[in-house]
Amino acid sequence: MHGINPYTYLTDVLLRVSSHPASEVADLTPRLWKANPLRSDLHRKVNSASE
Repeated sequence: MHGINPYTYLTDVLLRVSSHPASEVADLTPRLWKANPLRSDLHRKVNSASE
């Protein structure tokens, strides 16, 4: 629906949900995440390995 890769989104959100401020939980919804993807360290490692 939002045109994002579900694996990338869920990986990023699940890795940071425990440390993300509860007052900013809306940032983790697909609509807001797409506008400003937070990207975890895992995302950077996967992308650098594929280069």
